[in-house]
Amino acid sequence: MEKDIKYDNNWFKKRALKSLVPTAPHIWDYSDSLLLYLSSGVEQYESLQKTDTPYFKLVTKPEREYLQSIAMSVADLLPNKFEYIDLGPGTEHKEQFFFDELKKQGKEFTYIPVDISEYYLRLAEKHAKSQNVQVRPIQAPFEEVAAILGENTTPRFVNIGLTFSNYAPQTILSMLKEIAGKGGFVFINSQMRDRIDMTALQNVYAEDALTLADDKLKLIGLNPDTDVSTREADDKISVWCSILHVSKEIEEKGVVNGDKLLVFQSLRYTKEQLENELEKISPEHHIFDTGTSFIASLIKV
Repeated sequence: MEKDIKYDNNWFKKRALKSLVPTAPHIWDYSDSLLLYLSSGVEQYESLQKTDTPYFKLVTKPEREYLQSIAMSVADLLPNKFEYIDLGPGTEHKEQFFFDELKKQGKEFTYIPVDISEYYLRLAEKHAKSQNVQVRPIQAPFEEVAAILGENTTPRFVNIGLTFSNYAPQTILSMLKEIAGKGGFVFINSQMRDRIDMTALQNVYAEDALTLADDKLKLIGLNPDTDVSTREADDKISVWCSILHVSKEIEEKGVVNGDKLLVFQSLRYTKEQLENELEKISPEHHIFDTGTSFIASLIKV
């Protein structure tokens, strides 16, 4: 496993303070999703995937069914030999749908899972190796992947899936384009806001998912129970709180009591909004629309 830095709590704290940036007077962006994946965050994320949770019914289950339904169509568009870069493989093994179709088509690939969490990487590596898939895990933040991989000599298929929704669209699309390199492919997945009960989804994030940010708040010296207001999800599925008692760490950056903090986002788009964002990055993209709440796109770089 390629690993240059020990990703301990000190590393996360430095990353946290650096990622906290002002976007308007008294409004701060602290949405860096990498910071959710401390050990306890991993456990809480996994608990959301359980089959009896509202999150599973609204997001996980329909996403799995959708990906399975389009996997063959995606595989059809990929070259005969490539590197499969999986950004944030998670626990659901959704890469299996692609593995199955690629093997059926006799396509040759090296699987490169990328994550900051060694736990997730070990899971992905073990799962791939059990099927005799050539695998090369990389433990690193996504923004460092392009430099680690270097210039591509083999086409790359870069998959980020629904994690796409955790970022401002042009920020993540530009990063993915850089990782894919010339002649590469980027695969993103998004859930359409006009095809799902947004009120129910908002409630899921307001009730079930907000504990994901507790350890993230602690990284910048805040007690999630006493130093910030209750986290609330807006209708874009951006999660916010207000600072009640500023910590020394963030006071030095200019944060004051009453400031608003964006702690997490999982943005939902309309099809038109998604296509507008894709057009900005590349006119060569293929939309997979089966009429469900999910729409994925394969973008040619």
